[in-house]
Amino acid sequence: MFRKRNVTCAVEFGTSKIVVLVGEVDDHGGVSSVIGYGAAHAPGAVVKGEVADVKRAAEAFRQALEEADRASGGELVNCRLMTMLVSGCGIESKLSKGIVTVKNPDRIITEVEQQEARENAKFTASGNGREIINTSVSHYLVDNRRVSNPLGQSGTQLEAWVHIIHAVAGRVDNFRSVVINSGVEDARIEAVFSPLATGEGICSELEKENGSLLVDIGAGTTEYLVYFDRGVCASGVIPLGMEHVANDLSIGLKLHIDACRRLLENGTLAKAIQEKKSSLELPGSTGRMMTIPLTSFEVIVDARIREIFELIRRQLREKNAPRALGAGGILTGGGAEYFRSRELFCDIFDMNCRIGIPANAPGAGFDLDSPRFSAIWGALKVAAYFQHNFIAPTGAGDNVFKRLGKMFGRRSR
Repeated sequence: MFRKRNVTCAVEFGTSKIVVLVGEVDDHGGVSSVIGYGAAHAPGAVVKGEVADVKRAAEAFRQALEEADRASGGELVNCRLMTMLVSGCGIESKLSKGIVTVKNPDRIITEVEQQEARENAKFTASGNGREIINTSVSHYLVDNRRVSNPLGQSGTQLEAWVHIIHAVAGRVDNFRSVVINSGVEDARIEAVFSPLATGEGICSELEKENGSLLVDIGAGTTEYLVYFDRGVCASGVIPLGMEHVANDLSIGLKLHIDACRRLLENGTLAKAIQEKKSSLELPGSTGRMMTIPLTSFEVIVDARIREIFELIRRQLREKNAPRALGAGGILTGGGAEYFRSRELFCDIFDMNCRIGIPANAPGAGFDLDSPRFSAIWGALKVAAYFQHNFIAPTGAGDNVFKRLGKMFGRRSR
């Protein structure tokens, strides 16, 4: 009898395309290999991190799912959990405090007090109609003394400061409906805030400990996250991305927006600027050829990217986020591939910055060596961890892709 492979997967509903990644889980809750990848373009299906067209999103998701399943050799029938990246949905974040009194006679803090303090922090986190997406401990206070790990400490009162990410429940359910109605009938679907997944995919433990600012520039949105002393202390979403840069170029220079997207995505603009060309000749929106000075492109692109970074900086000040971040910045997402993005980041935030790409992403034939795949790679790592730690290896959780197997004409092995 063949042994079932321990398989998990992740999905990203992006502005330009929907991506599904399939991986095999190792014995320690990591991803031993990427075994499947599927993508489908879905213009207009998802806008600024929100489902705008359910039917179009579902069709594209099914295409990406089927492609990923074929690439994996039909292993999706053995998948028992899927992570689903979210970045819109009215997401907000806050630091919430939970307090417990240490009641055991020796006043030593145990896992019981630690867990109770964390749970107490969640009670005041969100209002009606909202759903907690993820929680992450920022830090603890033992009798008003900050510690990163309270276990074994002696004290009378423990405070857990927890970073809570919450969203409009109905908007998150729109994404779940797309997944469920596409054949994922009984799967455990875990929503994950996009930059949290990205951080797991590309940030080192040293960067989390010493303090760092992660910024992921996508097509429709830009997400950010601040690590400090191993915890998450601030995060947010800016409803602007590279699609807005392309739109600015289209309107400002009277070019077709598809041509502007190609200039940014295929490196043509960056190459022309680096080669110190004076202009580019392109067909305008009317079809007539136009000669446009390169300085016009530079001014428009720089202005929008600067605006995105300035908005993040303003929000970080409002959230009282730490400014002394020893590990600097990590810039990722499709916008990180524009050659001026890193320089602008360093200028606005006054810190060093590296371009983040998926680290240690094993898998034959699947090239994830690009900042565009940072979020989906991180989401797959989170899925592997969840599946290993929270789902029993056998039983009712098996074969959650029942309808998927029927759709593709296969049976679980």
